[in-house]
Amino acid sequence: MSFGTLPNALVVVAIVAAVVVRRLRWSELENSDADVWRGPLILMGVGVYQLYGKHLGLGPIDLTLLIAGVGVALAAGFLAGRVAQVERRAGKVFYRLGLPGLGIMVAYLVVRLGLAGLGHLVGAASVGGGALLLSLGANLLTQSTVIQSRAHHRAEEYSTS
Repeated sequence: MSFGTLPNALVVVAIVAAVVVRRLRWSELENSDADVWRGPLILMGVGVYQLYGKHLGLGPIDLTLLIAGVGVALAAGFLAGRVAQVERRAGKVFYRLGLPGLGIMVAYLVVRLGLAGLGHLVGAASVGGGALLLSLGANLLTQSTVIQSRAHHRAEEYSTS
């Protein structure tokens, strides 16, 4: 690991830790759809920027691992969003991942880091922080979208009853 990749790794670890801690606690789901999109899109943008800045030409192995990583992220985000707990309290919607969601997040991170390790072994250029940030952003975007959809559905149930 070079000196330049150590800060990227620390940033990714800090982001993952902050996200997991935040998503395990009950949080109010903001009514603004922008809140669902903003954070994950920023992560994805930073990931794409880092990939573009370092590796203008990605080879077939790089693209395969990148697509696999994003695919795993999307699947895990969908599953975590489906098992998240969503409650309505005093007219507001709250959510958290709970233990099943934590299990899915941990499994996702293990698989994603395994893909990064595999990429490192085969000499892929896209195994660093950029690829991890891109897939983490895709995971959180999918999670948030599914949770937001469930919250809207839950709000409709309460308004019709």
